[in-house]
This record gives sequence, structure tokens and C-alpha cells, in this order.
Amino acid sequence: MLERISEIQGIGLLHNANGKTHTCRKATLIYGDNGRGKSTLATILRSLSTGDASLIAHRKTLDGTLPPKVALQFGSGHQVNFAMGAWSERRSEVLVFDADFIERNVHSGGAVNTNHRKNLLEFALGEPAVAARAAVDKATTDAKKASEDVQALTQQLSGFHQGFTLAQFEKLSVVADADKQLAALQGQITAAANINAITAKPIPAVVAEPAFNLASVFSVLGTSLKDVHEDAEQIVKKHLEKLNNKAAEGWLSQGLQFGDGKTCPYCDQATTDNDLIKAYQTHFNAAYADLKVKVTSLQALIATGTAKSIVDSMQQAIATASAQAVAWAEQVPTEPLAFDSLLSAKALQELREFLLDLARQKQASPAEAIGSPADLAKAEQLWVGVLAPLKASNVAIKAAADLISIYKGKLATANTAVLQQQVLSIQAAKRRHQQNVIDILAKLATAHNAAEAAEKVKKTQRETLDTLMTATLGKYEKAINVLLKKFGASFSIQGMGANFRGGAPRSEYGLQLRGKTVALEGGNPSFATALSEGDKRTLAFAFFVASTLADAKLSTRTLVVDDPMCSLDVNRRQHTKAVLKSLHAGSAQLVVLAHDPYFLRDFRDALLKADSAASIVFFSLAQLPMTTQASERSTSTKSVSLHIFSITVCSTIFAQVQREMPVRLQRR
Repeated sequence: MLERISEIQGIGLLHNANGKTHTCRKATLIYGDNGRGKSTLATILRSLSTGDASLIAHRKTLDGTLPPKVALQFGSGHQVNFAMGAWSERRSEVLVFDADFIERNVHSGGAVNTNHRKNLLEFALGEPAVAARAAVDKATTDAKKASEDVQALTQQLSGFHQGFTLAQFEKLSVVADADKQLAALQGQITAAANINAITAKPIPAVVAEPAFNLASVFSVLGTSLKDVHEDAEQIVKKHLEKLNNKAAEGWLSQGLQFGDGKTCPYCDQATTDNDLIKAYQTHFNAAYADLKVKVTSLQALIATGTAKSIVDSMQQAIATASAQAVAWAEQVPTEPLAFDSLLSAKALQELREFLLDLARQKQASPAEAIGSPADLAKAEQLWVGVLAPLKASNVAIKAAADLISIYKGKLATANTAVLQQQVLSIQAAKRRHQQNVIDILAKLATAHNAAEAAEKVKKTQRETLDTLMTATLGKYEKAINVLLKKFGASFSIQGMGANFRGGAPRSEYGLQLRGKTVALEGGNPSFATALSEGDKRTLAFAFFVASTLADAKLSTRTLVVDDPMCSLDVNRRQHTKAVLKSLHAGSAQLVVLAHDPYFLRDFRDALLKADSAASIVFFSLAQLPMTTQASERSTSTKSVSLHIFSITVCSTIFAQVQREMPVRLQRR
């Protein structure tokens, strides 16, 4: 039992609290206004219960000058201290219901997550499940360790069985003459390597035929202008000679643009029957000018299309194909590849001269159509003569390429892969029967057996814990619903159970609100919106009470309840007092912290009514006047101390409370 809260410093509002002169009793009721440190005191006792020093570290007094420190006294004067960031010991018999209990075990911000379910399960099962849970944890750890041993040994073998699964590797038999077989296989592979070199040689390919667009050439040759006067060119030239001025032609061309075809743009005389004007119109016609450009470029087009380099390129390409065919001569005898370059060059020369002659005729009379269908047929025949030797060579090239391809298809290239696989198998067999590998495989077999055994133990322990959880949580659900009903709650829990999702066990339950299922996470309606804050606190308090009353060691417990009032509802307040009486009766000590003096008064009276000799003490958390030394500290630091009410003062305070009650009732 907690006998004395001797000293608290540097923690929240309890920056320098001292209660050495005040003794706690079986029922210790502590009153304090909001902002006087009740939650801080509850957190300190929770930290003591769990051994979690971070709870205190997170509540270090803002701008405080004193380091966090706590001095508590338990039965027989036993001292428990918190200093230098750690407790001297943990007191697990202390159970605390406060806001932190709700946030850890029930919900946070209206949401219920996996951690809440896990923590609630641990709290609900209590110490009866500690051994079973410890057995599950140990079995899980053992199974994990055994699995890690298997993985480690398997990893050690990974470099030995490349190209084989571990199961295949283990089954490999001893090869008595392994080295001899390997030598023979290496010789075969060397021979097969020559086949690979042969198949890597290029195959001769047919030579692409050059192209010459004779149709384009004859298109220009055959173009004429219908409005071209036969003697227009000569008439214009004679007239320009007569003018004897280089700029005359441009001047005439520009002036012609302003004419209407009927009158002269220079003298406004009629021009309808004037031959000279007609000649001007023809000579300076835009289509005619464009035709002259095309005619002028004909010679260059013909020279390029019939250049001697065309025959040279064909001859070089055929020479390359011939060399490639010769490279296969040992494996595939083929006919020699020949190319009659003289015949091709002769046909090309004749074609060039024939086309250039037509081009010169066209240049002399651009407006006239030059080149008959017979001329086109002759040109095409000459071009066929140019390509004829190449076509003959390509026939021979294709025949050689087909023979070589057939030969390559018949080569036994798969033999090399088979030989290589045989080598790998023999080498793997040699590694399999090395002594170090034999030792690792033996350890691996032992590790596999240990892992299987550990998994069986893990499964058995989980089933044991699952049975215990099912039985415990079934009773727990009934107790919670009885409490909720007495509290007058409009909801209940259903389907409470547990599972091992995520590895660690966690609780599962649903809520039933006025005949509808309320989802704990998401959904509509949801836990976050369907329950009021009072309902949520009532649910959390029911969880705490149901588990605590079922605790086999309740008689040794010190219970700490921070603000147990779930709402201002009269029925809930009344039943809260009844529940606290049950906790007080079954526990070694009950500490109640509240900001409502009326509730504390009524609870005190209820205890005294049941037992007039009940051991009860009242404390208040009161702010002391600041001393000179305190005033030198930051004004944001408050000094709060534990103060014990004397019987006289207590009677006066509660007498005042009683006088105010009728007025408060009237206001309700």
C-alpha cells in the first residue's frame, strides 16, 4: 500500500510538492481544481507501475529549475525513488485508470487502432495469461531463431550449388573418376568451340540494285507549252540584239507585267496582232521559265544517274560477297562469283550518251516535246543492260548463301550446351562431397528438425493461449456489458475475442448501438462519431473495472482512479460510486483523484455508511503562496503542494457543499 507521497519536484505543475507529513490510507481521496496537477500525479503513479520513465520525462516542468524527482513510501516504510531518469524499482501492483489508460488501451482521438487492441488484450488477460503469453513469446522467439539458423546455413551453401536447387544439390552422388571425365569433356568442348567460330562467319548477301528514274527524265523531255510561238525565242533575241543593252531583257520583262494582253503597257497601242508582243509574252511566261530551269538541270541529273562510279560500287559489293563465300569454301563448296563490269559499263556509257543527246535537243528548244515512246523504251533497255551482269551475280550469291544457311542449320550447336551441363554436374558433385559441405548439410538437417519442432511448440502454445483468451474474454465481455447496462449506456460490446494478426495477439470486438453495429475503424456509423465523449470514457472505465474486479490479486492492488465521473448523468454518477465501493472493498488501497468535491463527499459518505470505521483520508492539491526564492523563478512555474484537510476544515467545506446542493438541484 502507498503510505506517503513524500516529495515530487520538477514534474508538470508539481514543481516542488511536499507531503511528508501526510499519511495515505486505504481510501485516499484527493481533490484539486483543474490545472492543479491531478493528471500529473496519476501519470507519476502509472510510470511507477509500468517502469516507463519516459512518461515522467515528457512531463518535465516547463522552465523549471529542478530536475524530475519523486520520493514515495510504501508499507513498512519501504522507500521507492525516481531520480536521474529512472525508478529505483517498479511497483506493478499499482493499477491506474486515467486519460493515458484510455489513449493506450481504448481509443485516441476517437480512433481505435491495432495498438489499442493489443494493449487492451494484455490488460484484460492480466496475470493469469502472463505465463501462457510468455510461453508463446518464447516459442515464437525459438521458432524465429531456428528459422534464422536454417537461413544462415542455407546462405552458406549458396555458393556451392550454383545452377542447382539445394534439393538437387543434396541428391548428387559421388563421381569416382570425376577429374578424368572433366578432362575428356573439356577436350570435346574445345573441339565444339571451332563450330561456334564457323557459325560466326558472315553469309554473303545479294547486292542491292542501283535505281535510275528514267520516267522523271522523260517527263521533263516531253514537257511543252501550248502558247509558245514557234519563233518567239528567235524574235526576242533579235530584238534584244537590236536594243544592244544588257538591262533591256529585265526592263521588257517587268513592263510586260502591266499589260492586259490587248494594249501596249508602254505606248497604249493595240497589240492583238503584234508578233513581237506575242514573242515577249511567250519568252517571259512563268511556266516557260520554270521549264527552262528543269531543262538546264537535266544534264546534271543524267550525269549523276549514269556515273561510272555506279559500276564501281556494284563491282566492290560483289567482291565482298565473293570473299565471304570463299571463307566457307572448306565447309560449303560454291561456284565462283563473277561480274562482267565491262558489259555493264558499256551499256551505261551508251545510255549516258543517248540521254545527253536528248537533253541537248531539249535545251535548244525548251518549249518543244522531245523523246518519243520508242526513245523511252530504248533507254529502259539500255538500263536493263547495265543491271544484267549484277542480276546474274546476285543469282550466284543467293545460291551460295542458301547452301551455307542449310549447312549452319545442320551443325550440332546443342552439343556444346550438353557438354557444358555435364561439366557443371560433375563439378557440383565434387563440391557436394567436400568435407566442409558435408558438415554444413548435417548442421542444416539438424536445424530443419529444430525449426519444425519449434513451430510445433509455437502452435501448441498459441492454441493454449487462444483457449485461455477465449474463456477470459468471454467472461470479460459479459462483465463489461453488465457494467455498461448499470451505467445506463445505450450501447454494448459484442463478439469480443482475440487473434494473432500481425504476429502479436490483439483483441477484437464490436459495438452495438440501438440495434446497429458501430465500426471501430471507418464505416458509418463509426466509433469516432456515434459515441459521445462521456460514452467513450464510460466504455474505457468499464474495461478497467471489469478486468480489475476479475483480478485474482486484487486484494494486493493499489488502485488509482483519475476523474472517474463519466458524465453529469445522475444514474452514472451513482453507479460510479457503487463501482468504486466494490473496488475499495476488494483492493488493498483505492486512490481517487477528482475535481468535483460533491462527488468526493458523496463517495466518502457512501463508504462511511457501509463502514463507519472506514479508513479514509482527504488531500487537496493546493497552490502555495510564492516564497521570495520562488518569485525569483520563472513566473510560469507554479508551486503546488499536497495539503491534508483537518477534520474541522473538512466538515466546513462539505457543510458548504451541502448547503449549495439544493440550489444546484434547482438549476438542473
